[in-house]
Amino acid sequence: MSTLVVVGQPINEPVDLTTAKNFLRVTIDDDDLLIELLITAARETAEVLTGRSIATKTYRQTLDSFPYYADSMFSQQAMPPAYWSRPMYATNFWNYSQMIKLYKPKCIGVNSIKYIDPNNALQTLDPSKYVVDTDAEPARIFPSQQGGNWPACAYLPNAVQIEFVAGYDTPPSTDATIPKSLLTLILLLLSGFYENREPSVFGSVNELPFHLQALVYANKVEDFAPTRG
Repeated sequence: MSTLVVVGQPINEPVDLTTAKNFLRVTIDDDDLLIELLITAARETAEVLTGRSIATKTYRQTLDSFPYYADSMFSQQAMPPAYWSRPMYATNFWNYSQMIKLYKPKCIGVNSIKYIDPNNALQTLDPSKYVVDTDAEPARIFPSQQGGNWPACAYLPNAVQIEFVAGYDTPPSTDATIPKSLLTLILLLLSGFYENREPSVFGSVNELPFHLQALVYANKVEDFAPTRG
């Protein structure tokens, strides 16, 4: 089982107050506190809808154990004979059986991997012992030594603890990398929250408008193969 908690909150939101008020066409200052609250709510909603970490945050993802090396004759029989005769493919099953996937892209980097060893002592894994692929979404972690395995850990809940940072460089940074479609999604959600203060509207259809659906689908992270272990 894998869990995820936020251990470091974002320093700034991807949409500032001035941009939000311009989008909402608000010229007075009376609602500034409300708009700032709704900016955060809109960003958090966009993160849930897309499965992404939009504002840069520090996370701790835990596993009950490292993924076990698991290969069998059945998997070998399922592949063409030529597959196993090519050295370039010789470690694929070893790699993928021990792969760890990190929730909430876009992953910036891994701060640490800690685990409780069989003697119930908390250990920090040497960074040279693992490789992080931040290009993938979700990001992936593999043991770095060819033919090596993850260390043994105690049979305890959350025995493996991975701390990582995920999110986008956001305005006012001059190197902002956040996609414009995500910014637009946040602004449209913000507009809906600001203009519709009632919890429900009679006769309405509980479905996202098409333009919102398009922005969600364009950024949604789909992954149907969670980490084993």
